Amino acid sequence: MPVLEVRNLETSFFTQDGEIRAVRGVSFSLEKGETLGIVGESGSGKSVTVLSLLRLLGDSAKTQGQVWFHDQDLVKLPKPALRNIRGRGISMIFQDPMSSLNPLLPVGHQVGEMISTHRRIRRNELYQEVMGLLAEVKIPEPEKRYHAYPHEFSGGMRQRAMIAMALACKPEIIIADEPTTALDVTIQNQILSLLKNIQAEMGMSIIFITHDLGVVAELCSRIIVMYGGMILEEAGAEDLFSRPAHPYTLGLLNSMPHLGMDKSQKLKPIPGSPPDMSHVPAGCPFSPRCAYVRRICLVKAPGFYTVGNKHRSLCWLHDGQAPKTPDNPFALNNSVTPGNSVVPALNLAVTE
Repeated sequence: MPVLEVRNLETSFFTQDGEIRAVRGVSFSLEKGETLGIVGESGSGKSVTVLSLLRLLGDSAKTQGQVWFHDQDLVKLPKPALRNIRGRGISMIFQDPMSSLNPLLPVGHQVGEMISTHRRIRRNELYQEVMGLLAEVKIPEPEKRYHAYPHEFSGGMRQRAMIAMALACKPEIIIADEPTTALDVTIQNQILSLLKNIQAEMGMSIIFITHDLGVVAELCSRIIVMYGGMILEEAGAEDLFSRPAHPYTLGLLNSMPHLGMDKSQKLKPIPGSPPDMSHVPAGCPFSPRCAYVRRICLVKAPGFYTVGNKHRSLCWLHDGQAPKTPDNPFALNNSVTPGNSVVPALNLAVTE
C-alpha cells in the first residue's frame, strides 16, 4: 500500500489579473522506501505541487483533490492536525537554506525547535539529540556549530543543517525541493550521497524535485515529468532514459550534455517558452512548442496511454489513429509500444 497517494490535485492562485492554474489534475503515488523524482522546467508546477501536499501556500491559493497520507486526506485535514504531520510524518527540505533558516537564531537551536515542537523533552536530552543529528549529516565540530549562526555556515553546511531539521522527528517522507541547485558539483554530490545513505539507514520515502535530469538519474527509482502544471510522463528511471515516450521528455534529454558526446555536437534547446498559466492552451500544454504537433493536440487534451510496465505518457501520438509517419517518433520506434488508452476513444481524427 502506498505511503502517499495523490488524486486529481488542482491548485490555483487568484490574483487581480485572474486565476492562475498552477497544478492541473496531478495524480501519483509514493511507495515506502521509494525515491520519486519530479522534473521539468522552471514554472512547470513542481514546487507548487509539493507545497500543495502540505498546504504551505498562501491565502491566495486554493487546493482541491485528495492527498492521502495513510488514512488521512491532507487537503481536508484541520490545520492543528496538519501541523502535527508537518515535520513528524512529512518533512521538507527547501531550495534556499539561507532564506529558510532564521538568521537571528543559532543553527542548533533551530534544529532543536523542530524536535521540541512535536514532543516534550528535557533540555539536556534535546541537546544530545541535536548533536547526534548534526553529526549524522556530517557537519564538522557539531559542538561548535551548535551555537553558530546561518551566515557562519557555508552553502553546503546550511543545506546539511536543513536536512538535519528534516530528519529531526524521523519522518516517513522527506520532500526535497531542488536542495542542490545553488551548490557546486562537488558539494552537490556530497548532499546526494548523504540523502541516499540516510534513506538506506532509515527506510524513508523521498520526493525529489529538480530540473536536472542527471541528478534524478543518480538518485531516483521512478520519475515524473511535469509541464504546464500537468504530468506528461511517468516511468521507472531506466525506462525513461532509454525509452522516452513524450516529445517534451525527448526535448529535455536532447538539451542536456552527456558522456561521450562529441564536443562539436550542439545541444538542441526546446524552442519557445513555458505556457502562461493564466491562459493555458486548450489541448496539450506542450503543443505550441512540440515538433510533432497534430491538429487534435491544439484543441483536445489527451489522456494517459500505457506504453510499458508502469510507464505512461500523456500524448496523442500513442493513439491508434496517429499516422505511422517519420514525424511520429513513437509509432515507428519498436522500443516504445503504444498501449491501450485509458481515456474513451474520440471521434476527432488525429491528422496533420
